[in-house]
Amino acid sequence: MLAYSPKSMPFTSNHVSSATGLLSMLTEPSPPLRKAALTRLFAIVDTQWHEVAQALPDLEALSEDEGEDMEVRHLAAKVASRVFFYLEEPEQALRLALDSGEGVFGDSTVIQNPAYVDCLVGAAVDAYISKKKKLHDANADADAENEVYDALPLDKLQAVIQFMFNRCYAAQKFEHALGIALEAREADKVREIIFHCAAKGNWKKLYNVLQYSFHAATTLVTSKAFRFEVVQIISDQLEKMTSDDSGVPSGLKKSCAFMLANTYQVLRSPKPVSDILSKLLSGEEDDMLLGLQLCFDLVESGDQTFVNSVAAFLKGNMIGNTTGNFEKALKILIGGFSCELAISFLHKNSDSDPLIMSNLKQSLEQRGSMRNSMLHNCSVMTHSYLNAGTTNDEFLRDNLDWMKRASNWAKFSTTASLGVIHAGHITEAMTLLEPYLPPNPESEEGNLVTSAGGFAEGGALYAIGLIHGSYAGSSADKRDETYQYLLKHLRNSHANEPISHGAALGVGLTALGTNRLEVISELKELIYTDSAVSGEAAGIAIGLVLVGSGAGNIRHNLDSTDADEINEIISELKTYAKETQHEKIIRGIVMGIALINYGQEENADYVIDEMRRDRDPLMRYGAQYTLALAYCGTGSNKAIRLLLHTAVSDVSDDVRMAAVIGLAFVLYKTPTRVPELVKLLLESFNAHVRYASCMAVGIAMAGTGDAESVALLEPMLSDMADFVRQGALIGTSLIYMQEGDLCNDKKVKSFREKLASLVGDKHQTTLTKMGAILATGIIDVGGRNCSFDLGSKNGYTKMTSAVGAALWLQHWYWFPMMHMFSLAITPSFTIGLNKDLKYPKGFEIQCNSKPSAFSYPKRLEEKKEEKKKRVETVALSTTAKNKARLARKKAKEEDGDEKMEEDKNEEKENNTEEKMEVEREGDDEETEEKEKKPKKKREPEPLSYRLSNPCRITKDQANFCQFDLDQRYRPIRTEEKPQGVIMLTDSSPEEEEDVGTVKPPSIESEDEAGPPEPFEWTPPEEDSITTRAQEDTTDTEN
Repeated sequence: MLAYSPKSMPFTSNHVSSATGLLSMLTEPSPPLRKAALTRLFAIVDTQWHEVAQALPDLEALSEDEGEDMEVRHLAAKVASRVFFYLEEPEQALRLALDSGEGVFGDSTVIQNPAYVDCLVGAAVDAYISKKKKLHDANADADAENEVYDALPLDKLQAVIQFMFNRCYAAQKFEHALGIALEAREADKVREIIFHCAAKGNWKKLYNVLQYSFHAATTLVTSKAFRFEVVQIISDQLEKMTSDDSGVPSGLKKSCAFMLANTYQVLRSPKPVSDILSKLLSGEEDDMLLGLQLCFDLVESGDQTFVNSVAAFLKGNMIGNTTGNFEKALKILIGGFSCELAISFLHKNSDSDPLIMSNLKQSLEQRGSMRNSMLHNCSVMTHSYLNAGTTNDEFLRDNLDWMKRASNWAKFSTTASLGVIHAGHITEAMTLLEPYLPPNPESEEGNLVTSAGGFAEGGALYAIGLIHGSYAGSSADKRDETYQYLLKHLRNSHANEPISHGAALGVGLTALGTNRLEVISELKELIYTDSAVSGEAAGIAIGLVLVGSGAGNIRHNLDSTDADEINEIISELKTYAKETQHEKIIRGIVMGIALINYGQEENADYVIDEMRRDRDPLMRYGAQYTLALAYCGTGSNKAIRLLLHTAVSDVSDDVRMAAVIGLAFVLYKTPTRVPELVKLLLESFNAHVRYASCMAVGIAMAGTGDAESVALLEPMLSDMADFVRQGALIGTSLIYMQEGDLCNDKKVKSFREKLASLVGDKHQTTLTKMGAILATGIIDVGGRNCSFDLGSKNGYTKMTSAVGAALWLQHWYWFPMMHMFSLAITPSFTIGLNKDLKYPKGFEIQCNSKPSAFSYPKRLEEKKEEKKKRVETVALSTTAKNKARLARKKAKEEDGDEKMEEDKNEEKENNTEEKMEVEREGDDEETEEKEKKPKKKREPEPLSYRLSNPCRITKDQANFCQFDLDQRYRPIRTEEKPQGVIMLTDSSPEEEEDVGTVKPPSIESEDEAGPPEPFEWTPPEEDSITTRAQEDTTDTEN
């Protein structure tokens, strides 16, 4: 609350040197005297408040005296309220102001003392919000409790709030009123504010208010039930604006339709979204482009289950439509076109440096570290990170002997890494992995599954799941076909742990969010085999299949036909987790429960409380991830309070570590809060808490290059615990993702050099080297074209990214979880498409920054061995003279022919001087030649440049980019940031287009000649054959 000093207040015309005399009259028995004294005190209280403050007890007693005249009581309350205002106690000032009658907020008071009124209104707003939150939420924050606020009558506070609302309506400051209504969770007030705004008749203003309301509801409101209520109010108003008789301009009506579809997506109502799409796709060209843009945005949100539901309704609406627009929409939604765009860009624009892996392999071999299977496994994973989604596995094929060193579960991880490299390459997934896949279960060989071996086969099944599950926009038909294939292997592989492990994870990824009962039943049977490794994978896979469904809770998103059976299975798994002795199975089940409750918010509170109170630390560990995923991106104060409490109080290191990491999930939309919260935790005596703090900062600040966050992690790079150093390296690499060499005063370059030196340092422990190796791949993930981001460009939490990040963090316990990193990364590409879904090469984007600010890091240079050249010694003239002098001195001492010696020495001196003079002349000539050559002037770097189509635009770079609306191709939604897929309008459709076609990469060599064009072959006639044979015979004889 702002404090107002007396100097800021206007002086009244009634100047009195002292208020002592008036204060003494308050004790007079005559009511008229007391009333006169109070009237006079009220007139001078703005200047004499420091004297009046001594009589506050008397004033309060007068205001509360029921036997006193009501006017006297009101005057006493008004004077006391003013004094408390100057004493900077707004709560007490508000309490007395409410007791003084309705005139305190009248027009005359506002004019005479606006600061006083603003202060009281602010206090009233805080009190109103506090009381309303307690009415709606029994578990309101403890720090929000205030005894003075609790004592205030709600009806009087509502009168003050209404007074403030009326002022907002008059000034058309509807956003201010909306902020209070949203914080107080007053849905009726939100509806009232929107009604008053609509009554003004300003459609543009109303659209802006609705846009503000929608953004605030989806980012600031922490209650899911209230958020849905507000979004429903917004959608009702948008429906009125998009109706044919609304009178809204056509351009604004299209924007309203787009926002209306977003509101229905939040409400998870696929039918209205499909109706909006049908209407747009059946309209004019601009409407059709807007519909296709909406399709791309739906896929980009990462909720494939919702997208499939929209596509199913859209198929029913397309009956009778012959324009072909519906086919394009379905191609985007479930045809895998979005996936093709991503993988095509990553393949063609990969900036992966091949020397990184070569130097890494060489460093490990020189130190003998390659004998360490852990470091070898991390090197393989680093290679997959560097080339994630690029389909570039050239290094693996060139170093097959090096790859063959992997054995057992390392072989499983190595084979599965192909799924990370080829993520999204669904068209040729089976062809790529055919050499490693197990035999068909329906064949005789497939029925003979043994318990031995199967590591490569299991890894191949896992890789297939990664290829189809890494991108939400992959083809639904291909995904379903692969799901059936993996389900057969799952049913037939219970005897072999690696194969069943890979099949379970693969089938979970391909059936992500489908809620299919048949696969859940199969996975439950796999858990009941009591195999630790297979049971863990099955528990996680059940969570993947039921992700975000809320199965097992009172409210859920399951189909009514299968809901009872699935809920029963979840209940059985919870019971089994308490009975089994295998920690891996328990961890798999609790992580599955966490995935099931993704996005459930308060609906998951019962499950979270139950798991938090459990005596088993593994159950409490799962409770932290359940809490993090249930409130992912909401910024819920309740969730933060619970996580912080666990982080400093739980007796298990693993539970505390999970709680700290969970903060990054809850606060990823406001990432700067995470470093502030964990700043003290980084100094904790507990090494696991320090490790988790490093990871939390890295996840929250990924790709920002934030200097303060890097400075926080810098001391951790030299921590006493090796795994803390590992966490600091991984966290710093996440922060430096997609940052150029100039980032953070070029410290990113020194960090890269540090990573390379740590790998080859024999004094570093294995865990530290492991962190350095993984950080090498993370910092340049996806050919330097991918980012680690839990949210989409439109503000939605990406389900695949959140799930992938949570499972990737389980690599602390099980290395094959490292592969889940491919789900968490997002390609940072921007591509403009025309109505035919081809990209015009003439479309460009203006970037208002220096090219070096967002350029790729400089590639490593291969060290060349310098040949040693023999350097001739140069004798100086002074040296020759000294030698001659010594020789003459020696000749004088000895008997002999002195003259001959002197002549020889003089000749040597002359020859040496001549040589030096010749050399000097040669040097002068070279210097003159160098001076004659003009020096190249360094041209100043341009302050802006243009990006071609398609191009890489990072999250930070998008803030410096803008569309050039004067060019031929313009975006259909000019207000959006230039990120992702952009549908373009053509201002000159009559002119010829220079466009490119999106093609997924092929496993065949690009240099290989293509097949010949089709032709018809006609056999030659018999006469011609005889003639040719005779000619050949004649030639042979000659």
